Amino acid sequence: MKKFLEQLNEQAALKARSQTKRDRIRTFQKAFVSHPLLKKYLPTRLSFAISTKQFIQSTAVIAVFLVTGIAVNEPLRNDFLRQLPWSDELDAENADAFDLSQPGEAGIRPVIFSYLGSSQMNVKPSLIEPSIMQLSVPSIAPLANQIHLGKIDPQAQDTRLLDSVINQGKVANLMAEKYKVDVNVLKKYISHAVIVGKEVSIDPVLIIAVMAIESNFNPIVQSPAGAQGLMQVMTSIHANKFTPYGGVQAAFKPEANIRVGAYILKYFIAQAGNLPGGLRFYVGGAHAGDGGYASKVLQERDTLIGFLGGSVPRDNRDLESADVSQAQQSQSQGIFKFLGIHLTDS
Repeated sequence: MKKFLEQLNEQAALKARSQTKRDRIRTFQKAFVSHPLLKKYLPTRLSFAISTKQFIQSTAVIAVFLVTGIAVNEPLRNDFLRQLPWSDELDAENADAFDLSQPGEAGIRPVIFSYLGSSQMNVKPSLIEPSIMQLSVPSIAPLANQIHLGKIDPQAQDTRLLDSVINQGKVANLMAEKYKVDVNVLKKYISHAVIVGKEVSIDPVLIIAVMAIESNFNPIVQSPAGAQGLMQVMTSIHANKFTPYGGVQAAFKPEANIRVGAYILKYFIAQAGNLPGGLRFYVGGAHAGDGGYASKVLQERDTLIGFLGGSVPRDNRDLESADVSQAQQSQSQGIFKFLGIHLTDS
């Protein structure tokens, strides 16, 4: 009799545990389905499957879906991290989480910065000054990656000419002689340009050309208008971009100035739709004229490309003329289409 009662007691306890487990699963299921992040990113069919009896199987599929999406999609990853209940505490404790949104920069979302030398940097470039890779400085890539590469003029994309340490040395010697700057200092600037070029997906040769024309490689120069540092960034306008680097005083630090300047350059190239137009936006001469600034930068860039044995792009005047002609043609086609007139090539 005693043994029988013990068996009944064990069965009752097992049933209670099973009921508790089912209750826990139902509670988790309701919270899981109602989470705003899942409603935002999961396909409707998967969301429906979670709320049915297929919950366990569906959860496994969704877990794989989310983990894969978070791993390969940086905006989704940032969004996911900020949806976590402890995200506010995480942002307060970590100095690499910044909201750099600014009026006029549509679509720029908050980002969490990674640092140089971290595992998030897939390919570590060869540098003529390897010590640059050891700097504890936030990468600008999470911000720059929000600008789709498809919007960037191919003329501004990486020529890969500075992937070679030998070529980096050649450019350092050439620029040191031309601008009367210590060659060892130039090697550091070029190493910065190579890394930042990878971070923003812009040709480091172009970045070096901008530094040359803007500041003659003087890291502490300031213009009467308030543009500062190697890339002559207007800190009064772009102060928030220096937040991850310690504030606007970092504008005179090459590792910060080059990153912020290169990001702004990429943004303006995307906005203009072509490289010459992006350079005019960068110098603030998109409407009033740039005083030949874009041509100077492109000429310096072409000189470096030719010096390294690369293929020099077509004449800059032809490039600008083609851009204007294409814009005019597109505008004309739009007007004819609006009027219902169909044109055919003769």
